[in-house]
Amino acid sequence: MPTLIEYIGGIFNSITQARVMADLQSVRVAEQYAQHDLLRHFSVPRMRIGDIELTIPVGLEGVGSRTELQLAPNGNDRFKTDAYQLVLRVSGAAALPLGAARELQGALTQRVPTLCEHIRAYALDEAIWIFSKAIAEDFVRIGETYGLFDGSIAIGNRPDEIAGALQKYALSTVQGVVEKQVVDELAVIAETARLRDVRPEDMIRIRLKVGEDGMEWQTIERSDGSVERRLLPE
Repeated sequence: MPTLIEYIGGIFNSITQARVMADLQSVRVAEQYAQHDLLRHFSVPRMRIGDIELTIPVGLEGVGSRTELQLAPNGNDRFKTDAYQLVLRVSGAAALPLGAARELQGALTQRVPTLCEHIRAYALDEAIWIFSKAIAEDFVRIGETYGLFDGSIAIGNRPDEIAGALQKYALSTVQGVVEKQVVDELAVIAETARLRDVRPEDMIRIRLKVGEDGMEWQTIERSDGSVERRLLPE
């Protein structure tokens, strides 16, 4: 029986594989065009995925829960949102490119549970400083990867300002950690035959809008002559 995460993940994986198959076919067509006297002057057709809107009915069959450490009193999600906005404000950035924004959000998602554990193990101010310093270093790394410090963001390589601002904010809002029950997994029914027997109150309809965000290899040549290749969003 699939969970909701597995079901939606399978849909995304199928769409990705469809794009892979389309690209492989484009390669075959390109080879045919290159061998043809006239077609070699034509552009090679290549499919791109625009916005795909899906409405998916599923039935709920079970709910799994687990105990998780949450920052008191506002919770982890509120803290991550506020910390993200604070980093942008201190750095002087109105917004970040999509790839950089995702990496910063990912860093916060990864480090906030560690902050909760450190609050239990160490003094509150020590745990918060470790977290603040790590996020500031993450932001500088992300900024260097995406070229954010080339005039668009004033803070450049001064992570101490971000760390200090995060520390001040966290000390003013975080009082400790508490254990809370959170929903872990939703077991769902996706088979058409079984959906007919699901009670109306157990039915949900998921609306998804999927768009394409391609990746490409970029070659970066540094001042010392070294060359580095990175996979970055198009």
